[in-house]
Amino acid sequence: MRILRVINSLKTGGAERSIVSNVPVHMLNGYQMDVLLLNGEVTYFFNELQQKGVTIYSLGSGNNIYNPLLIFKLLKYVCRYDIIHVHLFPSIYWVAIAKILSFSRVKLVMTEHSTDNRRRHFAFFKNVDRFIYKNYQKIISISEATTINLDSYLKIRSKVITIPNGIIIKDFQIKETTTKEKLLGICNDKKLIVQVAGFRKQKDQDTLIKALTLLPECFNIAFVGEGERRTICENLAKELGVFDRTKFCGNRNDIPMIMKVADFNVMSSHNEGFGRAAVEGMAAGKPTIASNVPGLAEVVGGAGLLFEAGDSDTLAKLILQLTNDAAFYGQVAERCKERAKQYDVKIMIEKYEQVYNTLIG
Repeated sequence: MRILRVINSLKTGGAERSIVSNVPVHMLNGYQMDVLLLNGEVTYFFNELQQKGVTIYSLGSGNNIYNPLLIFKLLKYVCRYDIIHVHLFPSIYWVAIAKILSFSRVKLVMTEHSTDNRRRHFAFFKNVDRFIYKNYQKIISISEATTINLDSYLKIRSKVITIPNGIIIKDFQIKETTTKEKLLGICNDKKLIVQVAGFRKQKDQDTLIKALTLLPECFNIAFVGEGERRTICENLAKELGVFDRTKFCGNRNDIPMIMKVADFNVMSSHNEGFGRAAVEGMAAGKPTIASNVPGLAEVVGGAGLLFEAGDSDTLAKLILQLTNDAAFYGQVAERCKERAKQYDVKIMIEKYEQVYNTLIG
């Protein structure tokens, strides 16, 4: 069975990290799986995937991924595979149109990664989305909240299957072999809050920065990730007088170890389909505090702690509550560790392969 995974690029993001972690596993299970990028700019994820022996095709480096002319570059690929599995807009548009133009009989699968997006707020796009989505034989949704919101939007429940994202649990159950100071240049006696997320509008690093102003001087933040809002967040930290306690780490390849040296894992977000980094922090045995938004609440609620999106006061209070009550800290950490086991990548891989096998028969 020949399968092509298509995604915009291999820059920072949960969808991109999912590709890197699960494609090699599918290959070990006997599936021939390649990856195609609209923008083949070389990144850390690109190199990691290539080192694992995955064939990567690129439609060009530095491409404008929103250029519809990319459809014509896709045409030569759509007839080579049994299944094309697509992630993110606009890849889901360009692949669907390329299939129509090529008259190919390839089966199309897509993963819906978010509970909301900008297209859903414009009436014009609803009809366009309906046309595009009907070309996909199966739509994988990464959380129940994502499924519910998509069905409310397009009424296509019969095509949708919920398969939560998964992580390699054992990667986050490693022993703590380093220190905050060695890893991040943060004094070991400081309390470390970590948020792993791209600096995009969907995310809400701003609220965590504001919460830091309400916490004692012994608290520091490490932000892991890149994106267009990084400079905005750096400037906010400077304006609020906490820049010296806020470390912007950029993209890192040692996230499991960063999670291990952290004291708290925070996922502050305006909307989230799943919350991969939240699960990673939970797997590392760290108390995880997340915005009470669909997707994240589903993953973290009942194990970690939730605060209303944008509520920096409550976020700070929860961090202090965990700090001041060692027994409560331990209880939350243990609950988080147990919850993470539900999101083992092996479960995700098995369900993905069931979808592939059903489509090909």
